Amino acid sequence: MQRFTCLVVASFFILLLLSENSFAVGLGGFIDASTGSGKAEWESDYNSWDIDSNAFAFGFVLDTAPTNEKIFNYRLNVGFAKQEIKDEYNEKMKSNGIYAENIFGFAFIKNENFRWWGGPLIRVGYYSGDADSYRVGSTTYETKFDYAEFGVGAVTGLNFKAGNAILAPSIGFRVNGFGGEGTITQKTSFGSSSYTEDITGNSTNIFANFAVLF
Repeated sequence: MQRFTCLVVASFFILLLLSENSFAVGLGGFIDASTGSGKAEWESDYNSWDIDSNAFAFGFVLDTAPTNEKIFNYRLNVGFAKQEIKDEYNEKMKSNGIYAENIFGFAFIKNENFRWWGGPLIRVGYYSGDADSYRVGSTTYETKFDYAEFGVGAVTGLNFKAGNAILAPSIGFRVNGFGGEGTITQKTSFGSSSYTEDITGNSTNIFANFAVLF
């Protein structure tokens, strides 16, 4: 997790240094909320189970053409996310993570004060967390897990100047796949034991993002 965090943050600042020499780069922060549904399964499951996925994130944003500079713009969101996955039995898996989202935008309308753009996105992330504990007879089950995420989607947004800032709301959808490993611990009055198992899943989410660039 620490290695992935350092890699993402380092990539952000390297891109910033390279881009400042070529573009009127916009820098700032964002908040992002998403919701959706999908499927997931443990390695030992015979069938997948339905899930609802919700997340909230905040982070840093870089945009290479926030207003009238070029037709094409590259936007990088580096975010810290809190994610909740709820299964069909109302059991929840809560996690925290970091992600990088690469957006490749094209301007539909642009001038000095306004830009309407849209395009595809690619997302990678890494999360860790735990699930609700539950009890069967005299045994309590606790689960901790780590997983990586990969997603693709599309987004459209508006950038408009407000004084010295650029307000940049956007909406879109993401199709995410994730895979990782969970450690399940069984606790009884006689002691505890643990085992690991792979988990995989996918979800389709809609999202709203609000960024402020300077």
